[in-house]
Amino acid sequence: MRAVLLGILLIIPCSSGCLEVPIESCEDTGCFPFNNDILNELLSNPESLDVLLLASENSRLRVKSSTTYQTETQLGEIHWNVAKDDEQNLRSIAMRFSLGTNSIDTEVIEGTETTNIRLGNVWYEGRDAVPDYKDPFYEIVEQAMEDPDGFWPSFGFDTTSISGLEWTITHDIESLEQVASAQNDTHSIILVLKGVPPELIGVELYGNDDSAFVLSIEKGDDVELSLQPDLPRAAIEFNIDDPVQLSDGTTIWAGYVPLEFTSEVDTTELIFQVIESESTIVEFNLADLTSNQSDVRGDWWNFVYWDYSGDGYFSASDYYEIRTNSTSSVSVKIYDTWADTWAGEITPSNG
Repeated sequence: MRAVLLGILLIIPCSSGCLEVPIESCEDTGCFPFNNDILNELLSNPESLDVLLLASENSRLRVKSSTTYQTETQLGEIHWNVAKDDEQNLRSIAMRFSLGTNSIDTEVIEGTETTNIRLGNVWYEGRDAVPDYKDPFYEIVEQAMEDPDGFWPSFGFDTTSISGLEWTITHDIESLEQVASAQNDTHSIILVLKGVPPELIGVELYGNDDSAFVLSIEKGDDVELSLQPDLPRAAIEFNIDDPVQLSDGTTIWAGYVPLEFTSEVDTTELIFQVIESESTIVEFNLADLTSNQSDVRGDWWNFVYWDYSGDGYFSASDYYEIRTNSTSSVSVKIYDTWADTWAGEITPSNG
């Protein structure tokens, strides 16, 4: 789910740390309800909102953020929804982006051999032969550190930037929820706190320029993740590089499986096929590793697949190569027998 979207740079103040109200402020009231001074004391801590700490303390966690912004001519929106269930080894990463008439809406639920993939409102089944469950919140931070200019969820907020305001605070004893609202020169601000001692679970900022930022946190039993069965199967997403004409007159298709390919797939389920006029003239199953064949014209075809990672599966960094002396106009495609369709396509049913 990595994409560069129209070169947009989101500038959201970020901070990390622990979310904990000082004990001395809570001895008499149990921190419920907050008054203005106690709330500002919490917000003045630059480590007031720490998603990583929440992830380490909670086996089930969901964090959602929405950013609305205005370009010179269009309104843009970016929505992130990241969740995990450590007990089931399931995680979900969903992203919805829109700018004018352009939009992207995807979600992946993964962590086991079966995965669910959503494109728009339609769900599909994928697979991962060697699932490697990772906490998505820690993984996102690691990836963001490696690629700080990448496109990542905006899960940080510097609460010190809104400390010292005059808050109007309401509370509900039954739900142990408090809502605080205030305004500064640029934004209307709403905070949601819950529990005893109260934890910050929601931040909403609405700018005078029609911009907005909303962050919400769910944990425990409020977070539900599950895989849907009997969905249409989605073939692997993989494109074969364009051919190159060599000086000796041969043609070669060659390349490596990109690092972005994060699944492992049984090689017996993938077949290279050379297509001429919608007919297959030669084919090669990746499990065979090497093959030499001749087509009906007598032209030779040499196939090589190198399991560079040595894991026994089609996975990132593996190498493929197809050479031929044929001068015919052909295309090379991968057929995914598990999905019963070409790579990058989806079969209408599991049959």
